[in-house]
Amino acid sequence: MLTFSIPAISCGHCARAITDTVLELDPAAKVQVDIAARTATVDTSADPAIVRARLADEGYPVL
Repeated sequence: MLTFSIPAISCGHCARAITDTVLELDPAAKVQVDIAARTATVDTSADPAIVRARLADEGYPVL
């Protein structure tokens, strides 16, 4: 399980975009986005570096 700090999270649209991005990489992934904490917890078999890169490409860079 990975927890990413993503300062660009501000609303439900952001949460959906992050979830969709991860699910494109791994359809079996489980994603929990905490808008208030600006974090995303991801349970995936995808390479963490690839997940980070794809999130950044979508406008949600990980700290």
